[in-house]
Parts: sequence; C-alpha cells; structure tokens
Amino acid sequence: MIKCHCAEVFFESILNVVKETNRPILEVAREMGAADTCTACVPDMLAFIERELEGQLAGNTNH
Repeated sequence: MIKCHCAEVFFESILNVVKETNRPILEVAREMGAADTCTACVPDMLAFIERELEGQLAGNTNH
C-alpha cells in the first residue's frame, strides 16, 4: 500500500510534510484527511515513513 485509499493521500506526501515540520506522523496524516476513516493504511503508512526517515538519518553520517 502506498497511499490512504479512503482519502487518496499518498504516503510520500505525508512524509514530505513530516520532514518539513518535524510533527508526528499521525497528526500530519489526519490533518491531510488520511488515516482516519477505516485506518487500514496506518501500519503500512507508519512503516513506510519510519523506514524513509531512518534511511535519511543513515545517509547523513559525518566521517
């Protein structure tokens, strides 16, 4: 799953706002209309965003 099908909001869009604002994932998602109707997307959405954020942090190592 790559989006909230109820709200038609892509996880990538939520990720971008989370990265820009440093706000909680579910807060941003619900503000965008996602993760609030049937909530079936929540596990996939959280896993996707957390994986992307971890990858970003891993890529920012200073040697």
